[in-house]
Amino acid sequence: MKNFKITNLKSKLVQYMNESEKEQFFTKNSLGNYKRESMKEIRNKKIENIAFTVFTMAAFSILLLLMCGTLGFIDSLIF
Repeated sequence: MKNFKITNLKSKLVQYMNESEKEQFFTKNSLGNYKRESMKEIRNKKIENIAFTVFTMAAFSILLLLMCGTLGFIDSLIF
C-alpha cells in the first residue's frame, strides 16, 4: 500500500495516511485545502538531493586538487 503525506494548507497540519485512510478522509473533506504527496516521491527527492550534494562536493574537490597541482607546476617553472 502506498503511504501519503497530507498537509492542510491553512493550518499547516501534517498527517500521514495510507491509501484507504486517504480515500475515507477525502470523502469527508474538500480537496482544495490539502496538499497530497506520496511518501515514495518524498524519499526519492531526498536521495536525489543527497546524491547531488555528494557529486558536487566531489567535483569541487577534484577541481581544487587540479588547481593546486597546476599552481605547483607553474611555481616550479618560475623558481
